[in-house]
Amino acid sequence: MDIRTLKNFMKIAEYGSICRAAESLHIAQPPLSRQLKVLEDELGTKLFERSWVIGQKVLIKTAVAIEISMAMAVLSCF
Repeated sequence: MDIRTLKNFMKIAEYGSICRAAESLHIAQPPLSRQLKVLEDELGTKLFERSWVIGQKVLIKTAVAIEISMAMAVLSCF
């Protein structure tokens, strides 16, 4: 995991949508989705509950809330 991946993860959490996060990061949605998948594989857990309906938000899993607060602490150092 690198800082860019962590920042992108935080954008997804902030916007509640991979598509909206991708727009705000000025990148395409498929690479952001792949990056999230790699992060989930690396951590060994799903970070969001996804909906396959276009326009619906991704939901942060409860256990991930702790990881988000840790990510915020790390990012505040940069």
